[in-house]
Amino acid sequence: MTEQSETSPSYHPVIGVDLGTTSCTMAVWDGVQLVVIPGPMRSVVTQNPAGQIVVGLAPEGDAQPVIAGIKRDLGSDERLRLRGRQYRPPEICAFLLIELKRQAEAFLGTPVHDAVITVSGSAAEPQRRAIREAAGLAQLNVRRLLDDPVAAAAALGPDDRERTYAIYDLGGGTFDTAIVRIGPEGVAVLGAAGDPRLGGDDFDEHMVGFALRQIRERHHVDLSQDENVRTRIRREAERRKRELSTAETTELELPLLTATVSASVPLSRRAFEAMIEPDVTKSLGHLTAALAAAEAEHGIGRGGVDQVVLAGASTRIPSVRARLAGYFGLGPGDIRADLDPGELNARGAGLIAREFEPAQTFEGTRPGLLGANLRLRAEMADPSPAAPDAEAAGPPDLLPVVPAETPADYRPVADASHRLLAAANHRTRPGLRAAYLAFVAAIQAAAPDDRLAELGEILVGEYAALG
Repeated sequence: MTEQSETSPSYHPVIGVDLGTTSCTMAVWDGVQLVVIPGPMRSVVTQNPAGQIVVGLAPEGDAQPVIAGIKRDLGSDERLRLRGRQYRPPEICAFLLIELKRQAEAFLGTPVHDAVITVSGSAAEPQRRAIREAAGLAQLNVRRLLDDPVAAAAALGPDDRERTYAIYDLGGGTFDTAIVRIGPEGVAVLGAAGDPRLGGDDFDEHMVGFALRQIRERHHVDLSQDENVRTRIRREAERRKRELSTAETTELELPLLTATVSASVPLSRRAFEAMIEPDVTKSLGHLTAALAAAEAEHGIGRGGVDQVVLAGASTRIPSVRARLAGYFGLGPGDIRADLDPGELNARGAGLIAREFEPAQTFEGTRPGLLGANLRLRAEMADPSPAAPDAEAAGPPDLLPVVPAETPADYRPVADASHRLLAAANHRTRPGLRAAYLAFVAAIQAAAPDDRLAELGEILVGEYAALG
C-alpha cells in the first residue's frame, strides 16, 4: 500500500471503488501518486442488537442475520430481510456505498460526490443499472462503470511498447478474464469472457461441505441444514483458506457448534486443491473462450500472450498460479503478482477516476433520492455515515443551532426540530437528526433555493412522522 507523504497531499476527490462480492477497496490520486485508502471493507451488511444496520463487520454472535455477497443478487427481484423489513438488492448495496463514501470522506477530509466503480465484465445491463441505482441512493455520481479486467489492465499503466496480457481475475464471487493489449495509447480489449457466479465463495462452500461430512462421520450428526452452523464453518473456512496459501496443512477449529458438538477438522493443501480443481478448470475454459475471441478478431492466440496478470484475492492460491503457468507454458516470473491482486482493480479504477472533474454536489435528479438516502443513513449505526458537509455544523455529539438565515417557510419546523432533539438524546431520533443536520449544513453552505426547499420538505416530513 502506498504511504502518504508528510506534506499535505492534494487529493483528487473522485474515488475509484472496487465493489467486490466479499470485500470493497478504494483508491484515490493524491496529486503525485495513487493511494489505496486503508481497508479493505468486507461486503457484509448486518444489524446490531439495537436493530441498527452495521456495514463491513460480521456480527459477534450467531443471533443476528447477515447479508453477504449482494453483488451476485444485483439485477434480480430478490428480497432480503433485515430489521424486520424487506430490502431490495440495490438498497443493500447502497449501505455498502454509503459507508465507503463516509470512509473516503474521512480519509480525504473533504466531501466526495463522484466515483468510478468496477463491475464484472460479464454483468448484464440489469446488474449495471442496479449498481447505478445503489450509487444514487448513496448520493454518488457514477462517472464510469469500469469492467474488472479493464480496471486490472489500467492499473499496469501505459507501456512504451505494445504487450499482450491475459487478465485472470478470480474474486470472491465472480470470475473475469480478458486478453488485452497495452501500449503507449492505453488499453485495448481483444477478447473477454467470464462467469458472474464463480469465485472464492464457491471454494469456501467446498470446505464447508467437507467439514460437515467429517463431522457427520465422527459425531454421527447431520448439521448440514443448520444455517447458523454453516455460517460458523464458512467464517472459519475463509480464514483457513488464506493459511493454505503459505502452509501445507491447517485445521478448522469449530468449538461448540451445538451444545454437544465441537470439532477440529484437519485439511491439507493437497485436499483443498483437489476440492477446487473443477472450478479452476472451469475458469480456464472461460480463458480459452477469451483467447478464441482474440484469435478470431485479432489473430492473437495462446502463444501471443506475453504475461498473465492476476487480480482478485483468490489468485493467491498456489495451484491457481501453477495451472496458469502450465496453460500458457510461461515461467513463474511471467505470472505477474507484483501488484497486490486484492488491490489491483481499485488501483485501476483510481487511475481512471483522476480523468474526471469532481462535481460540487450530487447531480442525481430522480425524485426521492435524497429522502431515500437520509432514510438509509438513519437506519445505520454510528459512526454516522453523514458526509462531512452535513456534519460540519458541529462535532458529532453536539447539536447545531438553527442558523439565522434559515428561510422563513422552514424556520418554525427547524426551531421545533431543534427543541425536540435537544430535549432528549438526539441520536435516539436518527431520521429527524439526519434531516436536521443536512438542512442546517445546506443553509451554511449557501445551497441553491431548490435544494433548500427539498431538504426543508424532508425535515417537515420527518418531524410530522413523529406525531
